[in-house]
Amino acid sequence: MRKSKVDSRLKASVTSQNQHWASRQLADYDARRPGTMFAEGVVLDVAQGYELQSAVAQLRCGRGDRVIGYKVGCTSPTIRAQLGIDHCVSGRLYDSEQHSSGTVLSRKEFASLAIEGELAVELSREPNEKEFSEVEIPACVARVFPVIELHNHVMRGERPSAGELIANNAIHAGVVAGSGVRLTDICGERPFDSVALSIFADDRLLDECAGPTLIQTINSSLKWLTEAVRDRGERLSAGQTILTGSIPSLIPIAEDCGIRVDAPPFGSVEVKFIT
Repeated sequence: MRKSKVDSRLKASVTSQNQHWASRQLADYDARRPGTMFAEGVVLDVAQGYELQSAVAQLRCGRGDRVIGYKVGCTSPTIRAQLGIDHCVSGRLYDSEQHSSGTVLSRKEFASLAIEGELAVELSREPNEKEFSEVEIPACVARVFPVIELHNHVMRGERPSAGELIANNAIHAGVVAGSGVRLTDICGERPFDSVALSIFADDRLLDECAGPTLIQTINSSLKWLTEAVRDRGERLSAGQTILTGSIPSLIPIAEDCGIRVDAPPFGSVEVKFIT
């Protein structure tokens, strides 16, 4: 009986601490100074990072925001080396942070703004683990479209930490999305051997990638995410947007410019950043 009371008090204490951290995380995010608690020596493991991310999501949804999908991060050796993390992570996408191609955004709305150019998908249903391959886009995908992912490129801990990265929603701060292509519109054409992705700043090429790696990333990211969210008691579903991860590097945006991502055969997306 005594042990049960101690356990209950411990759980209540942990829950109270998590709620306090979640409130602080959201307040800092709103103030464009994300994750200040990590500059004070707070260290979280991966599980604690996801618990805090979930607690912040509850607060955001409680004030009227809506989760519309997920991002998968740290999918490539390039990004892992930049962030000092050696495994995939996920974050939530919010309806309030979606932008259409051609939008104009102020760099002041972000903390150390950085972008990634990548492919995203819209799901037609929950993925099935048997449908993943390295050469075909999974049948659970309704649409593929290029995106410019926006980041608050800030890590405040003494050393790189997956817990901090995850608790900060994988440093995600929004998405600029192209219209893309519905797979039913290209059924039978099989244009995936020529898939490419190029990132430009004011028509100057910054980075690029091409070939089967792009399709492989869609498959590997969806497979990993399906299993990861199930382990946390969540499920992927029809209509959700999934950012499948960047192969090129995370690119800091330190001055006003126009960014464009071309991703044939899936179209393009662009954004203009101003002071």
